[in-house]
Amino acid sequence: MVSVKTKAGTVAEIGRLVTALGDKFETDDDAERDYLATRCPARLHGVIRELPTAAMHLLSAIGEGSVNIVGLSAKSGLLKGTVSKHVQRLVEAGLVQRDPVPGNRKEIRLSLTADGLVVDDAHHRMHGEMDDGLREFLMRYTTAELDIVTRILGDLLRAEKRGVRLVSDPGDRPAAERA
Repeated sequence: MVSVKTKAGTVAEIGRLVTALGDKFETDDDAERDYLATRCPARLHGVIRELPTAAMHLLSAIGEGSVNIVGLSAKSGLLKGTVSKHVQRLVEAGLVQRDPVPGNRKEIRLSLTADGLVVDDAHHRMHGEMDDGLREFLMRYTTAELDIVTRILGDLLRAEKRGVRLVSDPGDRPAAERA
């Protein structure tokens, strides 16, 4: 049987697949929490299950080196108030500590506690597993196929969203269509 797809049909199928892909990976927090819980002491299971994903990523950023709220906000791209709320939860959970900076009464440095180091290590191992799985999955494709996917995904990331509509940068179109 010969398949005759139109460009419009293929574009519609890509739209459906992108939506399905987003749905598939957006709602799998339970698997991530399960992974972390099995690699941390039982006393941390409740904390792991309760912390928002953004707080977990801020924990990881704090683990990269001593930082303050403003630096963490700049590093994460989150608003300072949002970072402060997440950091407060991390402090209350016993994963992060606030330390005054000698000679500066206003500035506070954030660092991981011993439990914070345990959770951060498990979090890094989880992302390593995720990266390995993606790499193994993609290795079945040719370099030419991966180049096309890379170009399309890059174009999607550079596109603007105006209201509910995705609008591409005119420079993203193939040269043949720009002429």
